[in-house]
Parts: sequence; structure tokens; C-alpha cells
Amino acid sequence: MTHRISNLVTVFVLAGLAVFLGMLNALVPSPDARALSGAGHGPGYLSQDGWWLGTYRLDDGAQGFCLNAGKPSPTGNGYDYADAAALGWYTPEQSASLAYISRTWAGTDERLTAAAGQIATWLVAGLGGHTPEELAGRAGADAGRVLARAHEMVDEAVRLGSTSVRADAVLELAETGPGRVRVELAVVRPTGTELLAPGAHRARVALDGATFADGAGDADVPTGTDVSIVPSGDAVSVTVSAAASLDTLPYGDRLLVAAPHGDAQAVLVAVPATAEARAAASTTGPSPLPFQPVVATVTSAPEALPGALIHDRLTVSVDTADGLLPSWGVRAVDGGFEPVEAVVESTLYGPFGAPLSESPEVPADAPVVCTVETTVAGTGEYDTPECALPAAGHYVWVERIAPERLPAGGGGERMRAWRSPFGVATEITLASAPVVPTPEEPAPAPAPMAPAALADTGGSWAAEAWPAAAAMGAAGAAVLTGTLGWRLRRRNAGSRCRMEV
Repeated sequence: MTHRISNLVTVFVLAGLAVFLGMLNALVPSPDARALSGAGHGPGYLSQDGWWLGTYRLDDGAQGFCLNAGKPSPTGNGYDYADAAALGWYTPEQSASLAYISRTWAGTDERLTAAAGQIATWLVAGLGGHTPEELAGRAGADAGRVLARAHEMVDEAVRLGSTSVRADAVLELAETGPGRVRVELAVVRPTGTELLAPGAHRARVALDGATFADGAGDADVPTGTDVSIVPSGDAVSVTVSAAASLDTLPYGDRLLVAAPHGDAQAVLVAVPATAEARAAASTTGPSPLPFQPVVATVTSAPEALPGALIHDRLTVSVDTADGLLPSWGVRAVDGGFEPVEAVVESTLYGPFGAPLSESPEVPADAPVVCTVETTVAGTGEYDTPECALPAAGHYVWVERIAPERLPAGGGGERMRAWRSPFGVATEITLASAPVVPTPEEPAPAPAPMAPAALADTGGSWAAEAWPAAAAMGAAGAAVLTGTLGWRLRRRNAGSRCRMEV
């Protein structure tokens, strides 16, 4: 049992060692896996009693500051690269400051900077029982300057050291015209997150669904700065996305340490700025292209009578000229989009005594019958409310669309105004009063027969009957007429000429 347990432990140890060595190999900047060794001094000062203050170099050309004051020099010792985070030697604050020092000054070629950077490194990582003044004394006559500079470096590293960096992309579409993209860069420091000032870095931004002002789909843009973008296509809605990337940023707490094989100073190796940040954003909105309503109008009655009700028939479409949205615009609502609603204002002018001719403007003194409104939500046909014709004469409809009537966010910013001319033939109605026929005069009553006419009948009754008939009233005339008729028939029974009264 003991043997089996020992074998199992051996397996775990070997597996752990393999993982650790794999991590080290991944961190070694040189392509081969050979062990490193301390090669000697970089820039710095050698004191009169043989103490070195400055950087050290490894045999692969790397350079850095010692981390363990009081331990033997790196020269001649074997090393392997390690990530300081895996070693767990330092707090987040220390790691942030040491990473800043390594990026900023560990690769210097100037000896005062190298000496000050070495003291700054020990001030953060630990002085190993020494005082800063004692260590600065190795610089001889420059000791004061070196120590002052070292304190400045520590202050700067504490203030500007960081644990990570973050990018955010902001993408917006405008109601009309170009939209904008902005890449914000924030640095996470031990004391909190700081949004960097505009223009601190440049981000590579690639667009989809839009271009930059010069027509390119990608560009290097300054961080923290609004940059105009132009949505592509002519659909009623557009979707635009942006992907931003930033490389070689001088932020974060990455530490590359040359760890010694034996009892010697570990070396904080100078590393270039290698932090990265990525950000993406996407947005969908109404197309910012303007749209131009066009309305064809026809009156409901070219001819009518005074007092009749008439309306106007509207056929709504859009202009498809270059630079215009070739369809009716939409506006954003919860859950999607809906057509912009426009108000067509229709005014009926009249009556005019003479026929009308077309003109761009309405005459200043044109009488107004009524003004009605029709809400339209897209292309198609609509009928206006009715108006009554007050009198005989010529009438004409005139329409207009005023985008400023729409509320904010209603799409009026992208809708262009429209107005019809005055006197369009299809808009004219002629109201005429009905023709009343002249009454006919009644036919005159027949004149009473004269005695001479009666004498032509061949009877001798005229001389006897006429004076009496003329003297009678209406009732007596009827009796007399009957009597005369009877006498006439009796006297002329053989005659073919008969007269009934």
C-alpha cells in the first residue's frame, strides 16, 4: 500500500512539475528552452567599495532591476522566467507599481535613471534591511539626485500603476445625417477606475453597416473622441456595428521575473507595453436619410351645385431622387418601427367669379371656404373631410405638409415639406346655380260670339234671343241657353247644322 501511495504521489508531483515547466516555457521570450544566466551589469554606478547600483543583464539580452536587496548578485547565476502573478510574491498594489517601473524604466540606457529605478524597485519590493540613503550612496556624487529621482519614480508608479485596462465602444445613430462612434478607454488602478482623457490613445475601429466620412470601413480613431459615421444602404431601418481594438497599451500588472535557481537576486525584467483592450457595439434605428412626400390630388366633384359637399382624393407617394429614402420613413417605437404620421392640410378657396389658372402661390386675397386635415401614415390613397360650397363660382383645393407640426421623435426631422400649386386643374370645382324655366302665359279665353255670327246659322232666333241673353245674369243665362237650344233644335229639325250651347 505504501508503495502504491508513493507512486501516486510521484505521478502528481511530476504532473505538477510538467504544468509549471510548461508555464515557464510559455513565458520565456527566447525561442529555445535553455536555462538563462546572469550576464553582468547594465547601465548604473559601481561604488568605490565594489557595490553595484543599476540594472543587470541576462545572457539572452534581457535587462532589469534586482528584486531582493541584500541577496547575491545575479551575475553567473542560473535563471528561469516566471510570471510574478503565479509566484504570489506581491500584493495587487505592489504588482501594479512594479509593472509600471519595469515598463517605464527597466530597459533604460541612462545610468542615473537605472540607479534611481533600482532604488525605486527596492522601495516597493522591500529594502532588505537597508536604507534608501545607504543604497543611493553607491552613486557617489550623484547620490542625492539618484535618491530624489527614485522617490519621484515611486510616486509616479503608485499614481499611474494599474491592474488592467478596459475599452468601451459607444455607437449612436442620428435622427438625420451622420451618426457617431466613440471608443472610451478606462484604466483600473488599485485606487479605482480612471477614464482616460480624449486622445490618450488610438483605437482601430471596423464598421459594419456604415462607413467613416471618407468612405472607408475601418480607421484609427483617437480614444474618447466622437467620430462621424455614415450609415449604408437605403432601407427604412439600418443596423450598424463597430468593433474596436487597442494593442501594446502600457497598462496592467504583468510582471516578468527571472527567478534564480539558487540563492540570488530575482530580476524584474523590462517588458514592452503589451496590454490589449477590445470593445464592440451595435445599434439599430430608422434610416437617417430624408424622405420627400409627394401628393397627387383630385377633387371629388368637378361640377356641383351651391350647397353641395365636396372632398379631395389624395394619392400619397415619395420622391425617389438621389439622396432621398426611396420609401416612406419610419420611427422607432417599443418593439420595432412604425410609419411616420404626416398631416396633410387641405384648404378650399373660392368662390371665384372667373375661371382659374395655375400659379405657384395662392393669391393674397383668395377667399377661404374651409381648411381640413388628413393624417397619412405611408403611401396610398386617402379622402379628406368634406366642405360645403357656399355659392356659385369656381373653387380650388390646395394642400401642404409641414414637418414641423410633428412632435419631437415623430420623424419630422427626416420628412421634407411639400405643397401643391394653386389652380391645379384636377382640383377645381365649378358650382353653378340651377336654371329655373320661365312660366308659360295662360291662353286667352275665347271671345263671345257676335250676333252676326249667329245669323249665319240661318235661324231668325238671334234678333229675339240676343238682347235677352245679354241682359241676364249668370244663372239666367244658363236657363236661356237651354231654352234657346231647345227652340233651335225644334225650328231646325231638318237642318244638318246643329249647335249645342
